[in-house]
Amino acid sequence: MTGESLGARIRRLRTARGWTQRELAEPRYDRGFLAKVETGTRPPSDEVLDYLARRLGLTVDELRFGRPPGIAEALWAELEDAYRALQQGRVADADTIFGSVTKRAITYKLPDVECYARFCRAEVLWQGYDIEGSRAAFEHAAQLGPSAPAWLRAMITHRWVTCEYLLGAAGAAVAHAEVALAEVRAATPVDPDAELALLSALIHPLVEMGGLRRARRAAEDGRLAAALAARPDFIARYHRQAAQLWQAVGLADRADDDLTEALRLFTSLGYDRDAARCRWARGFLLRRMDRLPEARAELTAARDLLAAAGSREGILGATIELADVRRRQGALDEAEALIEDVRPLLDDAPDVEAIGEVHRLLGLIAHARDDLPRATTLLRLAADEQERASLRSSLVNTSLHLGDVLRAQGLLSDAVHAYRRGVLAAVDSDSDVVG
Repeated sequence: MTGESLGARIRRLRTARGWTQRELAEPRYDRGFLAKVETGTRPPSDEVLDYLARRLGLTVDELRFGRPPGIAEALWAELEDAYRALQQGRVADADTIFGSVTKRAITYKLPDVECYARFCRAEVLWQGYDIEGSRAAFEHAAQLGPSAPAWLRAMITHRWVTCEYLLGAAGAAVAHAEVALAEVRAATPVDPDAELALLSALIHPLVEMGGLRRARRAAEDGRLAAALAARPDFIARYHRQAAQLWQAVGLADRADDDLTEALRLFTSLGYDRDAARCRWARGFLLRRMDRLPEARAELTAARDLLAAAGSREGILGATIELADVRRRQGALDEAEALIEDVRPLLDDAPDVEAIGEVHRLLGLIAHARDDLPRATTLLRLAADEQERASLRSSLVNTSLHLGDVLRAQGLLSDAVHAYRRGVLAAVDSDSDVVG
């Protein structure tokens, strides 16, 4: 009961059982001693609380904080169910439960449950594509990290790293994940779920920064950790991330196998949002394999499923990929319309990766229409954004296209500069040091 003193709680629990003060106190204590405890004139020691709790059939913390028996487990289960609802697009319902659990966790002094509830509330912001807001919310959850299990601390770090990367600080994101990973590996025993979450967090930014050797080490280490991990959602997330690395190094079949396994696991959990992200990733893979009709079908399905799940970031990403497929198929007007439909999502979400990709695609569309000055402007914008964010893999591709556009206009000196920019990005890529 809220506001109930410890002594009043002991009295209530005793009378609910029909016991006298002597029946509860003896044989270790007497009636008079218990009377003072119940009135608050004699604060009980830890030893007294332990004795009374055992007599009442409770844990010490259940007695101290007025927790109903089993409340921690019940609240964890509520959060798991609500997180599944969030994945299925029932955002408002899930957020209401997250807020309710947060309040009860605070009341019952359950910092680990409160930490998980805070994480889940941050996930609501992330699903709504509020990158800065979700980063702050993940930081808020991390404040309770010392009370949380290692896997939850690692997942909070995973999400924070993703936010930091999208906000243009890829180097800082990777460094943060690597420090957290070193801390996990220094513990005895190593928690394989925590290790797997952090290895998975490293793969995407390293690939985009051109650190393919380091990304491959993370993927290979992750495969070993996945064999020991207990959480199927972490294993599924690893497979989805590893697929990006395999397609980047030309192992398309291995990438497809990982995506198939990730989709299977997410579907079995009822994680509709993450399952749809697997289909988005598979559409990306099919596009890279030049299987454009299949890529179009997969990306269209992914976009619709992500919309149903309420994932604004997913809608944007899948639509950008779909627009590139349609551009390659010659449907320039449709490709441009697809991009314009989702550009408003970027007004409130400073996602540097998506902003650079939008400018690159619009530049390629302008090039296909022979509007070379517009193509030059847009491709330069994309290259500048990618260079600032250390997205070397994308910068190599954009610089090649920009050089071609400049050369077609007879601007040979500028074209050479663009090609050189791409070469330098390629040289820096796949190095042991990614800054």
